[in-house]
Amino acid sequence: MLASLGIAHVKVIRRLRVAFLATGDELRALGEPLQLGEIYDSNRYTLYGMLSRLGVQIIDLGIVRDRPEDIKTAFSEAARTADAVISSGGVSVGEADYVKEIVGSLGRVHFWKISMKPGRPLAFGKLGETLFFGLPGNPVSAMTTFYQFVQPALQRLMGQTARQPLLIKLPTLSQLKKNPGRMEFQRGIAAIGENGQLAVSSTGEQGSGILSSMSKANCFIVLPAEAGTVAAGSLVDVQLFEGLI
Repeated sequence: MLASLGIAHVKVIRRLRVAFLATGDELRALGEPLQLGEIYDSNRYTLYGMLSRLGVQIIDLGIVRDRPEDIKTAFSEAARTADAVISSGGVSVGEADYVKEIVGSLGRVHFWKISMKPGRPLAFGKLGETLFFGLPGNPVSAMTTFYQFVQPALQRLMGQTARQPLLIKLPTLSQLKKNPGRMEFQRGIAAIGENGQLAVSSTGEQGSGILSSMSKANCFIVLPAEAGTVAAGSLVDVQLFEGLI
């Protein structure tokens, strides 16, 4: 469009700076041996991938142990250099979940806990003037809350026009187990069936720690809070991943 108007130079803003880290004494970097109760850190890799698609300047702060002084130092340093800070883990209600308390001491927590599944313990606030997003530690919860909350906020900071994710109605080939009470973002596979019509099926077990439920999926099946178990053949709202990125 600019070229068609003969415009050779325009003013632009710099790329958004986004810092991210993972918290947890149980986390180990790839290549390190695992001891009892330890797991490999995967959230930083998924966050890096999702942030890369947005074209922001990425600042990887690595793994921060569950020590209040370490977390506070990491948050303070990140807030001085980044426009937004994302952490994963430490926002639940365990003994070593210090993130919410530390954010409150450095700035303000605007909200904590939302009525969705997976991703209930999401926290949002500010570290001074820097936006803060505290994502849950479970891998699927971290990815789901990133797409539903973090990405739209970053896009707004980047000057993009806010838009609602596209929802389409598709029949489900699978029974979808659900209890009323929270909106759920179940992982699904949308595909053209033998009848030539587009339909969606579940990826299987929907636990928030089952990362393969995301890697197999190409969409979210969005079930409203009041819904119970959905019978196969019913129409459901589907949010295609291709419409999110």
